[in-house]
Amino acid sequence: MARYTIKTLENCSFNANTDSEFVQGLRDNHAMPMEDDADMLRLMAATYCEYKGRSFRFSSVQDFVSDCVKHGVMEVDYAERAR
Repeated sequence: MARYTIKTLENCSFNANTDSEFVQGLRDNHAMPMEDDADMLRLMAATYCEYKGRSFRFSSVQDFVSDCVKHGVMEVDYAERAR
C-alpha cells in the first residue's frame, strides 16, 4: 500500500493499492471531480501545470505520480508488506 500526500495549497493524504484507488483518492480530495479516470488525471495535470509551471504527463497513473514527485507536488510513502 502507498500513502500519497499532495503538497499544494492544502496538504491532503490518502492510501491506495491500485491505480483506480489512486484516482478515486484524487476525486475524494477535489472540489469538482471528473467521473472518468483519464479526464481526472488530465484535470489534475492541468491544475498542477498551472500551479508549478511544469509539464505533468497524464497518460498513465505511473507517469502522473512520477512527474508529481519530480516537481514537488506529491510525496509517496510505501508501506512494507508484513511477512
